[in-house]
Parts: sequence; structure tokens; C-alpha cells
Amino acid sequence: MIKKIATKDLTLGMFVTDVGRSWLNHPWKSKTRLLSDPAEIRELLDYGIEEVYIDTEKSKIKQARPKTTAAPTLAQARMASAKPAQPPSKPPEVTSELERELPKAYKAYSKALDTSKALVAACYMNKRIEVSEVQENVDELVESVSRNQDALTALIKLRRFDDYTYTHCLNVSVLSISTGKALGLSDEDLRVLGMGTMFHDLGKTRIPAYILNKPGKLTDQEFEIMRTHAALSAEIILEQKLNVDDLVIKVARYHHERMDGSGYPDHLKGNEIPNLATICGLSDVYDALTSDRVYHKGKLPHDALKFIYSLRGTHFEPSWVDRFVQSVGIYPPGSVVELNSGHVGVVMEINHGSLLCPIIKVVADPNGVISNRPKLVNLKDYASNGGWSIKRVIPPSEAGFDPAYYFNMKE
Repeated sequence: MIKKIATKDLTLGMFVTDVGRSWLNHPWKSKTRLLSDPAEIRELLDYGIEEVYIDTEKSKIKQARPKTTAAPTLAQARMASAKPAQPPSKPPEVTSELERELPKAYKAYSKALDTSKALVAACYMNKRIEVSEVQENVDELVESVSRNQDALTALIKLRRFDDYTYTHCLNVSVLSISTGKALGLSDEDLRVLGMGTMFHDLGKTRIPAYILNKPGKLTDQEFEIMRTHAALSAEIILEQKLNVDDLVIKVARYHHERMDGSGYPDHLKGNEIPNLATICGLSDVYDALTSDRVYHKGKLPHDALKFIYSLRGTHFEPSWVDRFVQSVGIYPPGSVVELNSGHVGVVMEINHGSLLCPIIKVVADPNGVISNRPKLVNLKDYASNGGWSIKRVIPPSEAGFDPAYYFNMKE
């Protein structure tokens, strides 16, 4: 008999006949398994799988006998497989869905970063791009975002990776996939978007280095040369005859087009610009503004969003700006904030339905004393009647501690 059951209620000996996910979005090599190890249950939970189907006839749960122990519950299974208790080396953690995904997100990001480096190198040396490797990495990014929308974007803020040359295309891909997921795009559209964004700036490999890395303002002639990179990105894809969707080429070519016709290379307007290219364009501007460059220090995320909001109705259609802000959040995870009470906290999760009220860990009191047991607080619960609210964002250089310390970043 086939029966649906909550994953948290699984016990050892049950025969899982279907995890309700495609093979890309679950941790096992097949959808069926006789549960014999507590880790198998944890894997399903880590992937955000809340319900599965079991076959009661194939299950091998021993019947309970008087004065004997019943099949272990999930909690018991976790305890049985846990390592011996160790003295805490950091404050007690409250593991959220985002934190559960962070180790997997880190692995997917690191792997994709290696591919991003290989992409740039291939273009510089006029070698063949291995499109299958890019697709594999994009699939893993889509899987991560499907499990938790914000983990990969949080990772961008919490960890500093290589220089802008290699990380920019990948960061734009992460931001775009996350935004697309929030907008309800299908997995196939997310993969197309991910591919287009991974390729969107490859044309810069054909821009002279003295222009690309110039610390000062570009001359009009230099800027015209720089503006050719979008068309060059599309040309690289076409020259190599890569087996990709036509939209991948359009994302690469049109990511600098703007709704008022002021963009480039083709001066498209309004609905002439594909939606996926608009998502890429917004993500491109956001990552460029928040990243340290040779000619400017990266802006804080909320300041970058203020600038993007100023482009609402000119460069970008208002509803798309609103959707992008809703997706990335005003205070992304990892932001250090001071409350109106004087307490200092680290943003742990975005409240997408209430962007001004994220979930934070209160790590220091108004006197600056760091807590050994930081309290997890949903500011939405404190917002009424003049309660706690965010007064300001503290720049990382002024925080005095690494916000990544308060996340479960085990790899």
C-alpha cells in the first residue's frame, strides 16, 4: 500500500517509493530506498523535501514488543548518529533552512567559479568553450536556489572569493537565478537565464586591458570601445557554434539595453527587450555597484538598491525594479545592523513579505558587549508599538567582527 508521509515522521525500515522530486532535486541516485541509516532521512530534510511516499508492504519495520524499544524516531536517529558532545567553540546555532543550504551552496559556487575561470581563459586563448560543464554548474545553482532562494546570494556577501574578473559573471548568474525563482520562472527558464548570465560579459576578454582596468574615467572613445562588449559576448557564442537556446545569446547581447532606448548595442526599447535580459541587466548593475573595483569601493546593498530605484521608469520598467528589490532584499543576509535600541545584530534571513523587518541575531547590547548566546529575533514581531527597528547598516570595516561567524558555514 502506497502512503504519503511527512519526512520528519520517517523511521528506519520504511521503504520510500517516491521522494516527489526530479532526479536533479533530491540527494539519492534513485527515488526508492529502504531506510537503513539515519543520514538518509537527514539528506531528505536538507534538500527541503517535506513529504515522501512509502510502500507499507515493502517496509521492514519490526513490530513493537512489550518492554522493547520501538523503531527510532527522527530525533532519536539524529541523536544516535551524532558525534560525541564537544565544548562549544562558538555561540549555539539556530539552524535555519538558509543555513542548512549554505554548505551545499558553497560547494556549487566554488565549482562554478572554477568553470568561470576556465571560460575566461578559453576566450583569451581562443580555445573551445566546454558548454556541457557550464550547463552542469548552472543546473547545480538552480538546484540550490530551488532548495533555498537566498543561500547563494547570502554566500556572495559572507565570503570573499577571487577578483571581480572571475566572480562577476557568476554573481550575476546567482542573483538572476534567485530573482527568476522568486518570479516563478520554470526550471528550464532558470537554466537558460543561468547560461546567458554566465556568458554575458565574455566579450570583455576582447576589450584592451588598459581600458578594462583603467582606474580613472574613460574617455568618450574608450567608453565606445567598452560598450562593444555586449555584442562581442554574443559573437563569441555564435563563433563557437555553441549548442544553446537562442535566448542565451539574447541575454548576453541585450543585458545593457534599457527601456527608454538609451542602452546598447541595439537601442531596444520597452517590450523589445526580453524579460530574461532585463533580469540580467538589473543583477549586473547591482553586483557592479556592490563589488570593490579598481575605480571605486563597493556600495552597501541598500545604497545600491537606492541607485537602482532611481533608474525606475527610465532604464528599467518600474515593476521589474520592484520585483528585483523584493527578491534581493533591502538588508541581505550577512548585513550588520544597529537597532533603534542600540543593539547590534546580524541579518540571518530576509522577510520577503516585509523587507524592512528581517530575521536577525542580536549579537551585542547597546554597550557593545558581545553575547555568548545571541538571540534570534524576527523584527516583524517587534515592529508594532514603537518596537525594535533597524536604525542603520554598519559597514563591515566598522563592525569589529566577521558576520559569517554567526552562520553555519561548515563545508
